[in-house]
Order: sequence, then C-alpha cells, then structure tokens
Amino acid sequence: MNLGPFTQPARRSRVLVGTAALLFLTLGTTACGSAGPDRASAPAGNGGAVPATSDTSVGGAGGSGSDAAPVTAAPAAPAVGSSQWPQLTWYTAQEYGQKQNDPARIWRRTSDGSWQVVREGSPGNGTAAGQIAVAPDGRRAAWVEASAQRLVISDFDGTNQRAIPTQGQQTCAPSWLDSDRVLFGLGRDKVWTIVAVNADGTGRTVVATRQASCPTVSAGWIAQFTDRVVRVRDERGAERSITPSVPRGLVIDGVAGISRDGRSLVISTHVPNAGECGCGWRFRAYRVDAASGKVTELTPLERAWSEPTGHGQAVEAVALADGGLVVQVNTATPADDAPAYRLVRYGADGRVQTSAAVPVGQPWGGLLG
Repeated sequence: MNLGPFTQPARRSRVLVGTAALLFLTLGTTACGSAGPDRASAPAGNGGAVPATSDTSVGGAGGSGSDAAPVTAAPAAPAVGSSQWPQLTWYTAQEYGQKQNDPARIWRRTSDGSWQVVREGSPGNGTAAGQIAVAPDGRRAAWVEASAQRLVISDFDGTNQRAIPTQGQQTCAPSWLDSDRVLFGLGRDKVWTIVAVNADGTGRTVVATRQASCPTVSAGWIAQFTDRVVRVRDERGAERSITPSVPRGLVIDGVAGISRDGRSLVISTHVPNAGECGCGWRFRAYRVDAASGKVTELTPLERAWSEPTGHGQAVEAVALADGGLVVQVNTATPADDAPAYRLVRYGADGRVQTSAAVPVGQPWGGLLG
C-alpha cells in the first residue's frame, strides 16, 4: 500500500498546484498491500481485462474476466476462517508545533496486539506541499516540495534525497506502485499525464495521458473513478471498467483497496445530499467482484453508522487470501478536525470479526499493509 489518501475523510482528487501548494484531497490514493509488495505482473493477451490469478483475495464468484500472468507474491494472511490478525504496518505522520516535535514513525503490530516503533524520521520536514506518501515497506517517502517545483523521493529518515523536476506544473500527490516505484501526475484537471518513476529517479515512464482525475494506487494497480464506475489499469496500460452493482442513490467516494490479483476491490460510497456537504454523508462500504460488478456490503462497525451521521468511511483496505479484509475505517465525521481511525477485520461474508485500535499519538497516519 502506498500512503496517500489516509489524511482526509472525503476523497475525490489529490492535486498539488505548483508552488502555491494548494492541495485538494478528496480521492484516495492509497494503496494497500502487505509490506514490500511486488508489482503486479503485466497482462498477457487478455484483451485489456484486469489480470487474474488463482488468488481470490477479496472478491466474488468469478465472471467473464480473462486470466493473465500470475502475480508473484500474495499478501500474508491467517488461516481460512480465522479472525486472527495478519502482521500490520502503520505510518504516523510527523507532528509540528509541539514543545518537542514528534518525528514520523513506522509501526508494526506485534503478536500480542501492541504496536512497536520500527523506524523514525522526518521525511519532508515541513517542505512538503500537502501529504507525504510512504512506501509499503516503510523504507522510503515521496512528496512534492512546496517551493522548488519538484517531486522528492527520500529514505524515510529524510536523507538520500532524489529530485524529479515538475516544471512548475500542477501535480497529483505521489503514490507508491510498490516499494520501489512512484506514480504521480502532471498537468491540470481533466488532462493529467500520469508518470511512474523508480525510487532512485530513473526509469521514468508515461503511464497515461489526458486523464480526467488524479489516480488512486493499490497493490500495484491504478484506479480512477466517477460516481458509479471504477477504471482499473496496470502500469503497462491494460485497463478495465468496473460498474459496481451498488444500490441506486449511492455514489462512489473512494477506492479503499484492490486485491493483488486485480479480481476484486473495496469501495466507499455515500448517499449524496444537497450541495454535497460531506458533513452529512452516510457511508457504505462494499467489496466488489471486478469481473461481474457483484458487491458484498461490509457491515458497519457500529450500528449507529447506518444512519446519516457521517461516520465509518473505509479509507484503506488490505485483502487477505482467505477472502477476508483488514479495513482502516474513519470513525470520525467529515466535519471533525481530525480523523479517528480504527482497524476492522472482516470475514469473507463482509461481517465484522473483530476490531483494533491504531497507534496512539498523532492522528494523521495510515495503514501501509
């Protein structure tokens, strides 16, 4: 997973505007996956269908999609039917304005359910125009520098920086395709050029041109969405449009995660209201079969969230090989000053099995994998 969307409850686009550092954050990025995920294999003669393998990580019962070259790695997962937690990695952002500023941190969840700090640093160190994207393995970070018109990639402690010029163009916030490759966008709304580059600044590739919005990245897949449709592609260009069969009256507000094999995804939806004020949205999350569009609703963690109170947006999702999920849920409302995250372990049937607290401290952070 890359760290992009975790900082805001409502997600539509993530744009950094030149040196003015104006950040619009309403479409996620994130991305999820186990620590250090491999990039998804390119499709082999599948007519543009999303690649598939025998891994059924999240998802429905098949459909018309064609199989392709298999992904070489699968996310770590507990035994089928177990409510056991997989190993989880969490990122906590750097905190400013305190008597003693807190560094950014990478945490690992231990077998006894506690969180242990495994890395500290100061990526960006106050120079970032908007959010900082952290690699799935927690070793690197990427951000757009507010004053220098460039994308910066560094080790997590902020050292060993590599700069990629952006020529002063508006920039989509960066995301990580995997722990060694960064995706970002250049241009302006409706005509974005999506670019991928290695963490050392080499291997620059144009992935797509004239794109309508900034992308979400998850487990090596690149997603963009409208109110009712999600388009998923890989870096080599194989693309598929998915129309989730969610009830009428709901609109998609985020792609929380995509399984490594591309066969399924998790989306967040909401009931729109007059003026699209997010403070009154009722969120509903679904696991979607990419081939058929069939959905399984994820039960809200709290029954009260079935009412239009604005709680319970699914922000990030990690797909497990047994069909279950770990979902980062924002239990705050969009009107709150900061998110209040909780991790929820779902079974393959979409029911809550258990939930867990995230590391205490700075509220801005997110699930890496």
